[in-house]
Amino acid sequence: MKILSASITLCLLAFSHAINAQDCKLQKTTDDFSGQPKLTTGFVDLQGVKLSIDATSKEVDYFFVINNPMANCIGDRSEATFVFEGGKQKLELKNTGGDNCNGFFHITMRSGQYTPTAMNRLSTKKVISITFSDRNGKLTAISLTPQQQDLLMQLTACMAKEAKTLPR
Repeated sequence: MKILSASITLCLLAFSHAINAQDCKLQKTTDDFSGQPKLTTGFVDLQGVKLSIDATSKEVDYFFVINNPMANCIGDRSEATFVFEGGKQKLELKNTGGDNCNGFFHITMRSGQYTPTAMNRLSTKKVISITFSDRNGKLTAISLTPQQQDLLMQLTACMAKEAKTLPR
């Protein structure tokens, strides 16, 4: 009986791993600037804010497009605050893109053999909300649905895993 129970458990674990692996659909393209291979999630909608996660052999870029005409001028002091499930843990990341009034907000991290700490947190903990500050201190806050929380976690986990396979 113990052998049967262990076999069933092992089959269920393998099945759940196979399902998760199937959901990891990244597009393979070429980086416009370097000509090197690039992975992208393509844009997904998170409560009116678009997100695309792109990776090259050197960096991972979370590219947000904020559609808020009142708070879309982004600068080097702009930040994104990710609030995790439970509401007590937060992650603050600065805009690493240039100044713009198009709502373009970039968070870049080094890519390599090790996954950046921020990316690990985003791939293992559910984000319930994200608040973006513009260069004038105006805020754009979004609350993620449970499906969007899972999607962000899944896309980040896929990218963390697959970015390591890009040629160095």
